[in-house]
Amino acid sequence: MINSALYRTPVLLDPAAHRHKKIGELTDLSITRGMHAVFVSATEFPQAALDFAIVFVNSGDRDPAGTLLLSPVVLLGLSEGENLHVNGTQWDGRYVPAFIRRFPFLTVRLKDSGAPGVMIDAAWSGLSDTEGQALFDADDKPAPALVRAMQFLELFEVEAQRTRVFCARLAELDVLKEMQADATLPDGMTLSVDGFFSVDEDKLNSLPDATVLELHRNGMLMLLQVHLLSLTNLRHLVERKARRMQAPL
Repeated sequence: MINSALYRTPVLLDPAAHRHKKIGELTDLSITRGMHAVFVSATEFPQAALDFAIVFVNSGDRDPAGTLLLSPVVLLGLSEGENLHVNGTQWDGRYVPAFIRRFPFLTVRLKDSGAPGVMIDAAWSGLSDTEGQALFDADDKPAPALVRAMQFLELFEVEAQRTRVFCARLAELDVLKEMQADATLPDGMTLSVDGFFSVDEDKLNSLPDATVLELHRNGMLMLLQVHLLSLTNLRHLVERKARRMQAPL
């Protein structure tokens, strides 16, 4: 999940190279201005749905049977490279997805190692030799700031894996359909957003009672309903686009 629109220079964190490095607080969210969508885990759906339309996109992976696997994202903009939820350095919304909150860190699977490696964006302005909290202590062990970041990364990976299982089950049930959203802006410009998937309510309602009970008990049915409700935020995204276009230069 190395998003090139967010991570510019990800490097493996190494005490030898980063012994004297310090990190500040993530307060400048302009780093997300080129992101029109971002991954959210299934457990984030209830909070994310307050602000964003949650949809599913091609993850680029397939299951052992060859079935295309999808991944949930929230839409931040209507055009590639456009984030309508950031104004200057400030985030314009009630919820910031965990994918963004873990910045400038991320994990990567290393060859010949059972443990994931921790990476950091070396280009981030909050990485400093003088300001902020230390990454490592005098013994080259992770300092408290890095320990907290690693704990968050571990939780993020756990929830990402649970979300992959969730999406694999959706693929088995075949309850998703390709979707397209069309909108006309006040100046007459038309927009068409496609390439994503949503729940097909007819297919969902046609599932056997035993399957519906299973989805209810494991919490998936609630998450699918939250996803469907979140789609009303597509209209709000169009309104954001219109306001931005009408704003004085």
